[in-house]
Amino acid sequence: MPLYLCRWPNGDFSFVSAANKEAAVEPLDEVANAEGCPLHAVREFMVHFHLADDGAFEFEGFGEVTQDAIWETYPILDETLDLICEHEPAFELQGPQTPKQQMMISEAVSKERTRIEPKKVRQPKTQLGREIKKAMDAPTSIIDREIGKGATERLRRLKLKGKPN
Repeated sequence: MPLYLCRWPNGDFSFVSAANKEAAVEPLDEVANAEGCPLHAVREFMVHFHLADDGAFEFEGFGEVTQDAIWETYPILDETLDLICEHEPAFELQGPQTPKQQMMISEAVSKERTRIEPKKVRQPKTQLGREIKKAMDAPTSIIDREIGKGATERLRRLKLKGKPN
């Protein structure tokens, strides 16, 4: 099953495994509604965690190919860090930065957080669905499926009198 990188408008990112991009939106709803957010297929994925003495798992890092996939979705920040690191990989940025470097990074982060505008998304098929979407901001696919289940169940319980035409 393909793995997708979701780039959220606020600058965050998530990974999700799903059959396709449309299906990826549903599990991402645990975080927020990902409809209209850029989703990029990731060809390889590696992440490493360290088991701490207290039993917690501590994030250690991403594999190189995974890091490359992440940085591709942050072009402004990537370019800024390349300048600061003098073309060393940005993930190797270590130690304290100068005030000028801190300002450059802060400006790049700010630009990345406002760079992504979600695309327009398909609206639910029914008026009830559109009202639910407006109230809950749930993915259209979930709303349409649940309204369809409800309608099917109500039709099953419907007792018709006489013969249908």
